[in-house]
Amino acid sequence: MKSDRPIQEFLAEAEDILETANQALMTLDDAKGGGRANPDTVNGLFRALHSFKGLAGMFGLKALADLSHKLEFLLDEVRLGKVSLGRETLDALADTLGLLVRLVQQTGKGLPLEDIAGALDLIDRILAAKSEDAAGKTLLSQVAIDPAVLQVLTEYEEHRLTENVRERKNLFLVRVSFSFAEFESGIRTLTETLKHHGEIICTLPTASAGGDGIGFTIMVGTSATQEALAAATNLPNTSFEAVPRMDDSRMQEVRPEMTTLKTVSNTVRVDIHKLDSLMSSVGELHIIKSEIGRIALDLRGQQGFTGIAVTLTKAYKNLERRLNEIQEGILDVRMVPIGQIFTRLAQTVRKYAREAGKEIDLEIRGEETELDKLMVEDLADPLMHLIRNAIDHGIAKPDARKLQGKPERGLVRLTAFPTGNHVVITVEDDGGGIDPRVLLAKAREKGLVEDELDAERDRKEVLDLIFLPGFTTSETVTEISGRGVGMDVVKRNVSRLSGMIDIETETGVGTTFILTLPITLAIIKALIIEASGRRFAVPLGSVLEVMRVRPEQIETIETREVMAIRDETIPLLRLSDAFSLPQADQQETHFVVLVGLAERRLGLVVDRLRGQQEIVIKPLGSRLADTPGIAGATELGDKIVVLVLDVESLIEGAMKKTAARGR
Repeated sequence: MKSDRPIQEFLAEAEDILETANQALMTLDDAKGGGRANPDTVNGLFRALHSFKGLAGMFGLKALADLSHKLEFLLDEVRLGKVSLGRETLDALADTLGLLVRLVQQTGKGLPLEDIAGALDLIDRILAAKSEDAAGKTLLSQVAIDPAVLQVLTEYEEHRLTENVRERKNLFLVRVSFSFAEFESGIRTLTETLKHHGEIICTLPTASAGGDGIGFTIMVGTSATQEALAAATNLPNTSFEAVPRMDDSRMQEVRPEMTTLKTVSNTVRVDIHKLDSLMSSVGELHIIKSEIGRIALDLRGQQGFTGIAVTLTKAYKNLERRLNEIQEGILDVRMVPIGQIFTRLAQTVRKYAREAGKEIDLEIRGEETELDKLMVEDLADPLMHLIRNAIDHGIAKPDARKLQGKPERGLVRLTAFPTGNHVVITVEDDGGGIDPRVLLAKAREKGLVEDELDAERDRKEVLDLIFLPGFTTSETVTEISGRGVGMDVVKRNVSRLSGMIDIETETGVGTTFILTLPITLAIIKALIIEASGRRFAVPLGSVLEVMRVRPEQIETIETREVMAIRDETIPLLRLSDAFSLPQADQQETHFVVLVGLAERRLGLVVDRLRGQQEIVIKPLGSRLADTPGIAGATELGDKIVVLVLDVESLIEGAMKKTAARGR
C-alpha cells in the first residue's frame, strides 16, 4: 500500500468487526456445545464474518479474505442446520477467529502472515462430516401451511420453520396492514414486540385490503398463546391465525423468549494517534495558560498595571475552565471498556484449557470499567501471560483436583474496578497457590538470592522472586507457559504503564495477581516539588497527603529514616539521596509528600512545593527508559523540563531496602 492511512482505516474497522464476532462466539460457547443456539446470535456472527470478508477483499488482503470466506460458509451451514454447533465446531470457530485476530495484528505491524492452510483444512473436515436433515421434510408435513407460502421461503427460513416445529413451538401467521405513511414505524414496532415473545421465521409483503397501503404476513414461532400474543401487540388492522398441527397439543402460557438486542451506532472512529496529538496540544496550551497566570501575578505588583492584571486574570480563569472541559472531553473519547480485552482473553482460557487437558471456567467481573485505549492494548500481553500461567501452573487436572477435595472444574476470575484515579485488575485462580518455600529453594539453587531471606518473615520479597528474568519453578516446559520467560516482562510492562503488580496467594487455595494502574497517562495533574534545587513532578493521583515537618519528627531505625503518621510508621526517602543530588543548605523544616499505591506507603522528603499543574508525560529516550524512579519528562512554563517520578518504582525500591535492613 502506498501510505499508512488505508491500512490504518482497515485496522480500525477490522478491530470492531472482530470484537463483535468474539462477543457473539462467547455467547454461543456458553451453550457448552449443545448443538443449538439462538439463531439471532448465529446470524450476528455470520454477518460479522461477511463484513470482514468484504473489508479484507476491498484492501487486497487475500489470505484474510479467503479465511473469513471459509468461516462464513461454515456459519451458513450452521444457520441452515447442516452442521451441528457442537464442541468440535465451536473449537474450530474459536481457533480460526483467533487466527484472524493475529493476522490483523501482523498486517498492522507489517509482519509475515501465518499460514492459513491448517485452518482451511480444519473447516473442510467439519464441512465434510455434515449431515442432511432427512427428518426435516417429515416434520414440515405435520403442520398445515399453505404450499404457496412454503414455495417462497428461503432455505434458511425453511430451516428455521423446521426447528420451530421440532421444538414444538406454536406457529402463527400474523396479518397486518399499514398506510404508506406509517408502515415503516409500524412494522418496526410490531416485529420488535413479536421478537420479544418468539422468533420471526419470515416476513412476506402482501397487497393491502384497501389498495392504498401495504400489508405483511409474518410467520412467528412462539411458546405464547394466541391471546397473549394479540394482547402484547395491541395494533389495529392486525389478525392472528394459528397454524394447525396434526397432533396439536395444549399451548403453553406466555413465556418471554430470547430477546435480540440491537443497538444503533451513532459513533465516528478516530485514530488514537490523532487524539494523542490533540492531547499534546492541550498540554502545550496548559503551559501557555500558566505563563499568562504568572504574567498577571507579576503585573499586580506594578503601579499602573492593576486594571490590566485584573482583566488578564479573568482571561486566565476562563481559559483554564475551557481547557479543562476540552481535556475531559478528549479523555472521555480515549476511554474504552476493559471488556474489549477480557473478551479476547476468554477465548484464550478455553483454548489453553483444552490443550492442557483441564476443565476451567472463566468468570468476568467489571468488564464495563474504563481505561485509556492505549493502556488497554498494552495490557493484552501481560494479562494473557498471567492467565496462561494460572492454567499451566496454578490449576490442576480434574483427577488431581478431585483428590484435593475441589470441584473438577477449575476457576479463573478476571475482575476490574475503579478506585480513585486508578483501576485495579485482578487475575485469580483457585489452584494450588504458590509456596514461598519452594520459590526460595529454587532461587537459592539458581544463586539468585542471599541466604538471609526467610520464606515466612520476608514473604513479600520471596513472592516477588517470580518476576526475576527466566525464573521458574516448573521442571517441564509446555507450549502453554513457555520456557520460564514472561513474568519479568509482565512486571516491566505494568511498570511502564506507571502501575504496580502484587501477589496474594495461599497454598492449596489459589493465587491472585493484583494490577494497580492509572486510568490514563495522556495528561495528568501533578504536584511540582523541589529537592536540592531540582524540580520534579509527582502524579497527583499517587499523592495521599502533604505535610510540613521539623527535623526532630524524623526518626532513624537501623539507619533507615522513618516517620510516625497516625500510629503508622512510614519509611522516608530523600529525593536528594535517591538521585545523588548535592545536599541543599540545612532548613528548619521540610515537606513530606506521602505517596501510595494499593496498600504501600512512602514519604518523599523534599525542600519546597511548587504547586499543581497539568502535565503531558513525554517518554525518555531508549537509553534512559528503564531509569529507576523516573517515568518520563514534562515541560513546564519558561521551557523548563522536569522529570516525572515513577512512584511505583520508588516505593518498591524503598521496600526492598527496608526488608534488607530488617534481616
